[in-house]
Amino acid sequence: MTKGQEMNQPATGDAMSAEELALERRARHFTLLAVAVLLLVALLGVALAVGFVQREKDHDLLQWRIRLGVVADSRAQDVGRWVDDRFSTLRDLAQNASVQLYMTNLSLGIAESDADQVEGQYLRNLLDAIAMQSGFAAQTSPLGANVAPVSDAGIAVLDARGRVLAATAAMPFPIPGMDEAIRKAAQGGPALMDVRIGLSGRPVIGFAVPVFAVQGNAGAGEAVGYVIALRPLKADFFARLVQPGDTVVGAETLLLRADQGQVEYLSPLGDGTGPLQRRLALNTPGLDAAFAIAHPGEFAELRDYRGRAVLMASRAVPNTPWVVLRAVDRDVALAGTDSRLTVVLVVSLALIAAVLAGTVALWKHGNALRSSRMALHYKVASDLFEGLLQFLRTLTDSQPAQVVCCDDKDIVTFANKSFAQAFGISVKQVKGKPLADVMGPARSRPVQDANRRVLATGETESHVQDIDDGTGVALVQSFQQVRVPATRFQSAGVLTIITDITELTRARDRSEARLFQLVSTLVGLVDRRDPFSAHHSERTAEVAVAIAEEMALDEKGVSTVRFTAQLMSLGKIVLPRELLIKTEPLTAEERAQIAGSYGLSAEIVEGVVFDGPVVDSIRQIAERWDGAGPAHLAGEAILMPARIVAVANAFVAMVSPRAYRDALGFEEACRGLSAQVGTAFDRRPVSALVNIVDNRGGPERWAHFARPQG
Repeated sequence: MTKGQEMNQPATGDAMSAEELALERRARHFTLLAVAVLLLVALLGVALAVGFVQREKDHDLLQWRIRLGVVADSRAQDVGRWVDDRFSTLRDLAQNASVQLYMTNLSLGIAESDADQVEGQYLRNLLDAIAMQSGFAAQTSPLGANVAPVSDAGIAVLDARGRVLAATAAMPFPIPGMDEAIRKAAQGGPALMDVRIGLSGRPVIGFAVPVFAVQGNAGAGEAVGYVIALRPLKADFFARLVQPGDTVVGAETLLLRADQGQVEYLSPLGDGTGPLQRRLALNTPGLDAAFAIAHPGEFAELRDYRGRAVLMASRAVPNTPWVVLRAVDRDVALAGTDSRLTVVLVVSLALIAAVLAGTVALWKHGNALRSSRMALHYKVASDLFEGLLQFLRTLTDSQPAQVVCCDDKDIVTFANKSFAQAFGISVKQVKGKPLADVMGPARSRPVQDANRRVLATGETESHVQDIDDGTGVALVQSFQQVRVPATRFQSAGVLTIITDITELTRARDRSEARLFQLVSTLVGLVDRRDPFSAHHSERTAEVAVAIAEEMALDEKGVSTVRFTAQLMSLGKIVLPRELLIKTEPLTAEERAQIAGSYGLSAEIVEGVVFDGPVVDSIRQIAERWDGAGPAHLAGEAILMPARIVAVANAFVAMVSPRAYRDALGFEEACRGLSAQVGTAFDRRPVSALVNIVDNRGGPERWAHFARPQG
């Protein structure tokens, strides 16, 4: 067959003709190129549109920054001029020649009784006149024959010591903040008594200026007294916060100050809150007033006291601790920008939709080109899959283990003959059924739980469970589960292999029983050589196991602790019996021999196979938490079973009587162990033992320890 004839042959199996390959390559390249161009155009258009809107928004923000800044600056200057006008009025009074002469004479001690009375009357009349002209006059209404009128206004003249020499009628004394204001005025300049709520319930502000001695007299240039004034803040003052001709919707101008870690609103608020009636913490996140106080003169996009998004600018009021805040509702201010942005986004989404539509059209076109090839190969692939499935079934049916595969809904997608026969149905009947319907709810539950874990993690799991087949004979099965990745034929699932390990488990149990018998025989041998500590290993094992269970060790850990405690004294077999039955205190050398018996015990059982590190744990019983033991192991380097047995060994020794001493009480023994935490013992097993003694009936369980051993 020539090469040309070969190319004209229809595709079979996985082979494709040269025409098919060329056609598919052209379609793929064309599709990719068209999609890339369309996406590039769409992205470029979106980027240009968003950039244009962002520039427009930045321009609008700049315009608002200027407008808000102009209003804030204008209102701050107007409020500052109002304060300066009040100080100017009081400075004129303080510089009045008659007032200066009168105060100077008082400071020099010149006493002219008649003249003094005339000057004093003149001064009171002068104060009344200035108070009426400048708004410092008290406006009171009678409250009753025996009730003094309430006033928050007036002017007073004080001497250098702060004593009142003359004052307008109903001037309230004492005035909060007056002493501090006088101390500031004594330095030569005016002082402000900041806004507060007065006796009348309205905001009140105070002023203080110094009075200097007449030039040419002794002490000229020094403050010989002070003029103080008090007046309410009325609507005419707060009207200065309103910009003439202001028509901006959603705008508000406020007067603020910081006080004891809070923002205090001095002016009325748009929500109806009165002056000095609203406070918020300075550290409130995103609060425009807090930002204005911390950064006067700056512009920002934040939130106001109502939580409303605003654009704001601020300015400090000259010669005061106040800040003027100008804010406008952000949604109102940038409504045009947001509208343009919405239009741009809609157009952009439409453009992207068009690109997607074009992509889908191209994809359909490519599908049409490839559909003939897929039709040619589908039957071959289907036949191949059926062949592989038949091979898999033949392979698994020859295995004694039960094999079952489930999808993520626990529906059986494959099962071998062993699995189907175990539940008395055919393989065809198993497929497509829920696992619980085949195995039964109780037996399938652990398998289903493991299925979900394996699907979530992708990790292989193995389990062992006891089952009852209804005959009264206990069976033990193990099952291993592996995640099956998704294919073109089915979604992801889990393959479970179930094996009957009943005989293996029973053989293991018989082996463990023989090991327990061997250990009991060895322990009994030690007890016969050391009658004074008979049953010591057995009791230590009992306490050690209780500690291990209290610490929630697993089954293997508890078993290791039990064997370690039971076998720890085995090395005493090779020690002289005279040493074991000695009733006098042991010498240092004899104690070393006893301590060394743990190493002998480990050597004796070196060749015995245990599930856990029993031999190493026996060697480490004499180690100390602080590293002062024979091998100088310290802390976590000591195996946990060795740490637990060391605590149990010491406890049993303390609460058991010996030929040379009486038994200690349980509480006294616990105190002794606790005193050695961090040096001889680990804190955790000691704490577990104390909890058993205090809260879990330890003294009742181990009361027989205190009886003499026989």
